[in-house]
Order: sequence, then C-alpha cells, then structure tokens
Amino acid sequence: MEATIISNIQMILAGLTEGRIVHYVMPNGEHRPAIVVRVWRELQEASPGYSNLQVFTDFGNDVKVENREFYNDAEIRSGRLWATSVSYADAGESGLHPPHTWHWPERN
Repeated sequence: MEATIISNIQMILAGLTEGRIVHYVMPNGEHRPAIVVRVWRELQEASPGYSNLQVFTDFGNDVKVENREFYNDAEIRSGRLWATSVSYADAGESGLHPPHTWHWPERN
C-alpha cells in the first residue's frame, strides 16, 4: 500500500520543474497562478513537491484582513508574492486544497 502511495505521488510530481505553472492557494482558499522558481529536489522524499514559487496576485484585491498576517501589503500590491518552501497538496475529502500549498491547475 505504501509503495502505491509513493508511486502515485511520483507520478503526480513527475513534471515538476522550474518554469512550470501551478496554482498556489491563498489563505482565503482562492487559487492564484504561480511559476515554480526552485524545486527542492533533495527534500522531495520528506516533503513531496517542496518548491519556491513566484505567485501572481490580483493586486490590491488580494490585500484583505485574512491575508495580512501572512503577507506584506506592498508585496501583494506589486502583483507578485514570493512563496517559499511550499508543499504540494491534493484536494482533501472536502474537495478543497489547504492554504499555502500548490497543486496542478484544474482542468475543466
């Protein structure tokens, strides 16, 4: 069973490399596009998908009370957010992705 889980994670993360576009989950649960700028390859076994991201925000619309404890207002207002050491997370049973994680863009 554990080997199957590891194999599934390896398949999910097979395309993870610098320059790929992923979705980053904001504290309020909204998704923003992000570019992978570094993959921490040496940490993948302990933290699958562990990466640094450059997140494209919705400028001032993302500066809300619930975000202020996590992000600098000026940083979000610049339209970019530096998100470091972000792990991959699939949607849980609720169908929601946890905040401060990344996942592949949904396909509709």
